[in-house]
This record gives sequence, structure tokens and C-alpha cells, in this order.
Amino acid sequence: MPFYFIIFLTLLFQIALKGNILLVSLYALHLHASLSFLGVIIAAGSLFPMFLASIAGRLSDRMSLNLLLMVGMTGSGISLIAIYFSAESLWVLLCIQLLFGLFQIITVVSSQNLVGVLSNEETRTKNYGAYTLSVSIANFIGPLLVGFVIDSVDYAVAYFMLGIFAFVPGVLFLFIPIKSAMQERKARETNANFLQLLMHKNLRTVFITSGIILTAVGLFEFYFPIYANTIGLSPSVIGMLVGANALAFIISRLLMNRLQRKYAPVQILGSCLLIAGGGFFLLPFFSSIPMLGLISFVMGLGLGCCQPLSIVMAYNASPSGHTGEVLGIRLTVNKAVQFAVPIVFGSISFVGFFPIFWMNSILLVCSSGSLLQWLRRTP
Repeated sequence: MPFYFIIFLTLLFQIALKGNILLVSLYALHLHASLSFLGVIIAAGSLFPMFLASIAGRLSDRMSLNLLLMVGMTGSGISLIAIYFSAESLWVLLCIQLLFGLFQIITVVSSQNLVGVLSNEETRTKNYGAYTLSVSIANFIGPLLVGFVIDSVDYAVAYFMLGIFAFVPGVLFLFIPIKSAMQERKARETNANFLQLLMHKNLRTVFITSGIILTAVGLFEFYFPIYANTIGLSPSVIGMLVGANALAFIISRLLMNRLQRKYAPVQILGSCLLIAGGGFFLLPFFSSIPMLGLISFVMGLGLGCCQPLSIVMAYNASPSGHTGEVLGIRLTVNKAVQFAVPIVFGSISFVGFFPIFWMNSILLVCSSGSLLQWLRRTP
């Protein structure tokens, strides 16, 4: 089965995943959720992944990826479709988010491990670049579709549409022969437990960096739609502004190979975090659509290079036979951040947008400075 057909199927699922990030915020606001309760609803999607990502990764090292991807994708699709048949209720939305989080983490860990399994040393960076590029494309398409479907029809139909995007590739994965690749990797398995992997020197750096990146991404995904909603922008306009951010992700990942030939990964990460920090600083000063679109785009350029680099670094530093588990631990750190950010920042929403955006700006700038300073100290 061609590698890029597999990437296409993961792209369809990612459209559902990325579309839901915007849809759940707008739907909860439509149902008059307070910012605190909205934070709890969004965080619910990261609760199961936070505790189960490493287990899902371990399963992806030992079980058929066909089965795991089928279960994860179809389960995610059914979870989203259930909203279409449910009463309008914030509590129903909360339960659906919990269920969706459980199935999507199985899918995300398994698909990331699958890309590595189907790659070798020469093709791994290129293949992960293709995978993360597909995620960026989905991040552009998903919010855009959601915004227009909400304005044209309603929220329930948008959920049904996203559910189909998740369900269909899950069924198709049953017919893709990838089991033999996993059996080959099992033969090279080494012993390592969760704590050994978590405290591994090189992996620890990857986990911390990944957590910082996801803090920025999580705050943008949580607060930008809220900020845009408070200044009176429609769902379709909000979708386009989020799409500008995703478009920048696509461009930055197309430039990834060229950047890696000229600069060290730490230089790229440090510079990109600095750019994203500047975007967060400027964001609350503007309410015009062109300026918000420009800032969203610039922030996407900054953050777009970071995630694929952290995935490749995690996979390359993984002990043999534990790549899925390491990717799962990385996602555990990410999901812990995604769980905490909406709750913490939703509960302090009374301070306004300026302090929240600026706090994240300071975090990104300081992290960038630390990375670049570490690079200068490294022989």
C-alpha cells in the first residue's frame, strides 16, 4: 500500500480532530457556557490521553496497527456523530469530549508510530515531514469547514460531518497490510520501563520542549476563538483566521528540510519560539480582521516547525522496540499541558486577555533564550 495513501487517510482523521478543536469552543459558547466551564469541557478531551498515551504507545509496539487505527478512528467518528443525535446540553458535550479523547489518543499515537515503522534512517525525517504537513493541511481545512457549516446550517451538522471524516478512514485501515512491519520491530525490542524512558537524558529534553510548544498551541486554540467571539466576529471569519495560522504551519513545514540543512534543530526551535512569543504579545492590541489574520499567520510560522522536530527527535532517541511508547510519553506530556491550560487560564479569565497572552509570550521568549544559550554552551 503506498505510503502517501496512508498519509491521506490520516489527513482525513486529522480534519475531524482539528475541526473539533474550534467546534467545541464555538458550540459551548453557543450553549452559553462560562469561560470556566468551557475550560473544563476542552480539558476533558485531554483527560484520558494524559493518563493513557504511554499505554496506547506500548500497545502500538505490540499489537496490530490495523486494529488500533480502526478502533481509534471509528470510535472517534462515532463519538462526534453522537452529538448530532443528542439534545443540546453542555453536560452531553462534556461526556462526548471525554469519549473522543480516549479514541483519538489511540489513533494519534498509532499513526505516529506507523510513520516511523514504515521509514528508515534516510526517509524518516522526510516521512515525518509529510505526516506533519498533512496535519497542518487538516488544521487549515478543519476549522474552515466548521466555520462555514455552522453559518450555513448548524452545529449538529458540523459534528456529523467531522464524524464521517474520522469514521471512513478507520474502516479502510482494516484492508491495509502493515502487520509484518510491526513483527520485524518486535524482534529488535530492548528492555526499558516507563520511568527509565521518562528520565532518559535526551528524551527529557524532547519532552520539556514539546510541553512548552504545546502550551503555546493550546493557549492559541483555546483563547483565540474566545477573543474573536468577544469582538463580534462570525464563526466563518474565526475559521478563516484560524486557517491563516494553519496555512503558515503548512508553509513552515514545506521549508523544514531547507532550514535543517542550514541550522541546528535547537537554533530552529529557539528562533521559532521567539517569533511565536512576539505574536502573543501583539495579539490583544488588535481587533481588525486583517491584523488578526497577519498575527495568526506569523504565529503559525513560528510554531509550525517545532512539532515535527520534536517528533523526529523523540523517535530517533527511542530505545529499539519502544518507539510507540516514547511517542506516547511525549503525548502524555503534551496532553497534561492541554488539560491544564484551559482549566487554569479559564479560571483566571477575569484578568482579561492582555495578561494571559503576555504570560505566554514571556514563557516562549524565556524558553527561546534558554535554548539558544544552551546551544552556545554546547561544544
